[in-house]
Amino acid sequence: MYNRIIVPLDGSELAEVTLWYATRLAGRLHASLTLVYVSSPDELTSPHMHECYLRDVATRVKADAGKIAAGTRGGDIAVNYKMLKGDPAEEIIDYADRAKTDLIILSTQGKSGIKRWPLGNVANKVVGATGKQVLLIRAKGLKPDVYKGSLARVLVPVDGSKESESILKYVAYIAAELDLEITLFHILVREVPTYFSQEILEKEQKEKKRASNYIKRLGRRFKDKGLNVKTVFKDVFQGEEAEEIIRQAEKGKFSMVAMATHGRSGVGRWIFGSNAHKVLNEGSTPLLLVRPPKNRKKT
Repeated sequence: MYNRIIVPLDGSELAEVTLWYATRLAGRLHASLTLVYVSSPDELTSPHMHECYLRDVATRVKADAGKIAAGTRGGDIAVNYKMLKGDPAEEIIDYADRAKTDLIILSTQGKSGIKRWPLGNVANKVVGATGKQVLLIRAKGLKPDVYKGSLARVLVPVDGSKESESILKYVAYIAAELDLEITLFHILVREVPTYFSQEILEKEQKEKKRASNYIKRLGRRFKDKGLNVKTVFKDVFQGEEAEEIIRQAEKGKFSMVAMATHGRSGVGRWIFGSNAHKVLNEGSTPLLLVRPPKNRKKT
């Protein structure tokens, strides 16, 4: 499922935050890894310098991934590098398609030090235009703000829709291969009531019970596969979804949040431009995004 991974780099330490995750995923999943550098047409730095940089990083990553792989199924991990020229987002997207990439691991900060790569220029363009899965890793300030103790726990927000559940098969695969603990997090979104009545209160209770049963049922599906899973249910008012995901992720010090870029709840729609965007911008936990299939067969 994850056989080819690419990691765009720009020569900065902040961009290299991705390497910690990339090395472990490649080593445990036995996936090939390609480091990508995109230079602009008017860049003055010598291409030879960039190539030397990528070669050195590739050598180090290959050794680290090999050690991780040796502790699982053994074997060598293929680590390569690629020099590209042009607009960073466009080149990353095009190369990911040509190379039949399964996953892009991308830092949201780079050369500008403590200043974020503008999402509209790189990460947002990549997520918005590519059909590939993207793991976005945020680095705050001068040091990577990533929980590096272990790659152990993943938080999976779902809203009851098939779109939001499209992430689940990928999470199940990663969890099985990496022995991760899964926390399925169901958010029931409610409108702020303009008045209260017995009828409204009874309706809310029914919705909460239905939501609670849903997440428990989903959890049993994972447990039946032998996976380590927990379930959490929370009801929030409309507009509070992203804040609640961030709170759960940071309170539990999760290794990553995994969610679909689209989903649908009773009174609103999750889209990358709102909830996932906010989780990335205001949270510090790495974010794995999957775009649901556009044409899903009706059953």
